[in-house]
Amino acid sequence: MIKISSFKNKLNQEKLPDKKQFAFWDDYPLIQKDMIAVNEIIFNHISHVNGIMGQALYDTFSVPGKMLRPAFVMLFSQFSKKAKFKHKQLLNIAASIEMLHNATLIHDDIIDESDLRHGQPSIQAKYGKHIAVYAGDYLFAVSLSILSANTKNISTLQRDSQTMEAILLGETEQYNFVYDTSITIDQYLEHIKGKTSVLFGLACLLGSFESGAGIRQALKAQKFGEYLGQVFQIRDDILDYTTSAQNLKKPVLLDVKDGVYSAPLIFALQNDPQQKLHKLVSYGKKLTNSQLHEIDQLVKEYGGVKQASQLADQYTEKALSYLQKHWPENKTRQQIESLTHQLLDRKY
Repeated sequence: MIKISSFKNKLNQEKLPDKKQFAFWDDYPLIQKDMIAVNEIIFNHISHVNGIMGQALYDTFSVPGKMLRPAFVMLFSQFSKKAKFKHKQLLNIAASIEMLHNATLIHDDIIDESDLRHGQPSIQAKYGKHIAVYAGDYLFAVSLSILSANTKNISTLQRDSQTMEAILLGETEQYNFVYDTSITIDQYLEHIKGKTSVLFGLACLLGSFESGAGIRQALKAQKFGEYLGQVFQIRDDILDYTTSAQNLKKPVLLDVKDGVYSAPLIFALQNDPQQKLHKLVSYGKKLTNSQLHEIDQLVKEYGGVKQASQLADQYTEKALSYLQKHWPENKTRQQIESLTHQLLDRKY
């Protein structure tokens, strides 16, 4: 039984994450410095929350993820000469994006009944679904509050709300095909656009627009971000079949039991003439660990991982070609190119 008194908020006593927690950015020291600053901004906004929810929020951000979305806010701002004069404002906007992202993760873990997030117990697993729902809702609200305090552009707020709408629709869209073994790759790509890509797009758009670029250029940044988001999600889905839960820092193949099928499995199902994989997948919630292992092996054997990797390669090429067409060759573009390749080759 959890005692509320034992969870008196410790945000002012406990240390913020140190530089080691941001090791993903070791090769990009300026971005790493910005991500540490973004994390501090977030802690400043949740430090007054008491009780269990305060501790839950502390746990959420004490082990930060890769923080890609706020990083792309800052990266796309660097194309503008005005960025240095708006650096603090842009950091706050980046923080709002990271809080929005984490709100969606907390709610995802409730729906998926996931026990792990970033290698730690998820909020819903540790504190219960009630606290997790409120923590996610709180982050949605604070994200919007931070954004509204750091922009004078009503169109920025409109695009933020449109993105939130798209995320929610994208998340629910996947349930229109639950346990549907005839789902196509095009249908999969459409729902991951809402689930993942639109937030990458918003991050790139805001970094560009709020640093002084015109709306036409900012919309190009948004399109690049959406291509990148597709790469990220396809690669994330591949990792379910190529890495362990320990390395990935979250459970793997949960979606198969829930009837939500990703690119490697969709491709493998299309290459399943004897319906062996179809029969296994049909067990759904009743799938045992040994059956999940067999699905994992068949997806690889039937070329699902290979074809999904080729799809990720195609979107990587789209993203890089688009970037090179619309932005000048400079240090910032080189960093974005390097990161795009890094996301394709990542192991976690």
